[in-house]
Amino acid sequence: MDYPTKAMNKTTTTLTLLIIIGLVGGFFLGQSTAQPGVRTVYVTSVDTRTVSVTFTVATTVTEVVERHGPDVRYAKLFALENRGGYVLLRDGLNRTVVAVPRGAAVPDVRADLVVRIPVQRAVLMSATHVALVERLREYDPALLGRVAGLMWGGSYSWFFPEVERLLQRGVIKDVGAAWSPDYEQLVALQPDLVMIYTYPGDPVVSKLEELKLPYVVVSEYLEDDLLGRFEWIKFVAAFFELGDVADKVFSFVEQSVLLTSLRAKALVAHGVSAPKVVWFSVYRGTVYVAGGGSYVARALKDLGASYVFSDIASTGSATVTPEELVARALDADVIILSTDLITTREDLLKELPQLADSKAFRENRVYRYSSDIFQLGYYASEDWFRDLAKMLYPEAFDGGGGPRFFVEVR
Repeated sequence: MDYPTKAMNKTTTTLTLLIIIGLVGGFFLGQSTAQPGVRTVYVTSVDTRTVSVTFTVATTVTEVVERHGPDVRYAKLFALENRGGYVLLRDGLNRTVVAVPRGAAVPDVRADLVVRIPVQRAVLMSATHVALVERLREYDPALLGRVAGLMWGGSYSWFFPEVERLLQRGVIKDVGAAWSPDYEQLVALQPDLVMIYTYPGDPVVSKLEELKLPYVVVSEYLEDDLLGRFEWIKFVAAFFELGDVADKVFSFVEQSVLLTSLRAKALVAHGVSAPKVVWFSVYRGTVYVAGGGSYVARALKDLGASYVFSDIASTGSATVTPEELVARALDADVIILSTDLITTREDLLKELPQLADSKAFRENRVYRYSSDIFQLGYYASEDWFRDLAKMLYPEAFDGGGGPRFFVEVR
């Protein structure tokens, strides 16, 4: 697969650390829950000639949607059901959303939000949301024309050249930080849908409701399965009337991941030792490891590997002492640093000098994240998974060179 390669170099160390802190906080806090009962529905219609937005307000009770929905196989935090003429969804806050084609009658379905599709003016909060739109854009090149704004737009280093170009030209507007966007500018964009993620205490949801701006919650980062995370492409695609495209893309990714998994497990079944893996980051003496119930731990298991922190009952990250990390890492075959802030062995040994005696260090099998992994690694989840296989079984998965989204720490 070909990847965009040009990047902006504007991201500061401070911003990077803020992003990491935010993500770690999200892992710790886990899933958000929604209160059942009476909610407000914003039924949105857009006249694309005048770019005016009309809201019809009503009060209703949320309809219960099947947890996964018949069209969702791996993701646990959204539901999707095509009902012939409209799509019924449940978002990351357990809100019922109905996506209805323009010009069609709104079905007699109780819902928290009705969205007219295809959406013409979307605002995206996360680079992972952009990654899903970019994957869909392979089959609809004009899709970015429906993205009116991005949070963090001018702060990220972008690895999608067309996104970067449209931001620089002002075609896509940067609407500020995710936790405190420029609401005046957001309203001025007149979006017919804002895609956000949330965390407990998040002020954005209440502010969007106050402004009567329609939004959906995309919680892919809380899923505990790689395919479950990528399956959110179906959720995003529903609002652009690209459900058929999303199904085909997901099927390709799914088959690629399953075939890589089968091949790796076959190696172990036929006598190759299951590689022992440590996956962590460290910052100012605090060690963060992927929990035993996380998508990382599951991906390693699906590749026949032994993850040293599989006993930690967390679907996100957890903290351990430096001493515990070192004790478990000494005989590990592979060390993977879930950060791109540590780039050399010297950097890592300043934090954890004892790792110099580890097997992975002696055998030069220490890797870190590449700078584009949070965008392109999610965009191409099947290649991210294959990269893991390359690091775990380099002799068997050596075709096409080394890993793309992980860099050897030298």
